[in-house]
Amino acid sequence: MKYTFLILILTFNLSNIFGQNSDRTYLRHGHNYGSTYSYQVSQITIHSDLTFTWKSWIMNNKKEWKTYKEYEPEISNGKITRNGKFYTLTEYRNGNKTDFSWTIKIMDRRLKLYYKSKNEKLKIGAKYKRIE
Repeated sequence: MKYTFLILILTFNLSNIFGQNSDRTYLRHGHNYGSTYSYQVSQITIHSDLTFTWKSWIMNNKKEWKTYKEYEPEISNGKITRNGKFYTLTEYRNGNKTDFSWTIKIMDRRLKLYYKSKNEKLKIGAKYKRIE
């Protein structure tokens, strides 16, 4: 009887530890330098099972970016593989692997997206800020 209170406290603490969501969500917004002037919001969610979900919203101007969730995003899904201190995002559409793969570095508060330059060195292409 004297350990009943201690067992209840430990049970509640352990249930809170294992019930947390370990998915990380990163957000970036900025100009999209395409053929027409537009503004883009991108959101990457890294799931705990080594998969990702990438959502992109394209708007006409910068003023609309704060209401980006009202629009329909373009969604990409894929798998994550580790290459040293970097990760590679490989996109899959309709169950088939696409030609797109991105090199990223995941940190606690940031995610950096890299591209290969002409001399095959990695250069930072975009920085994402963690929101969740």
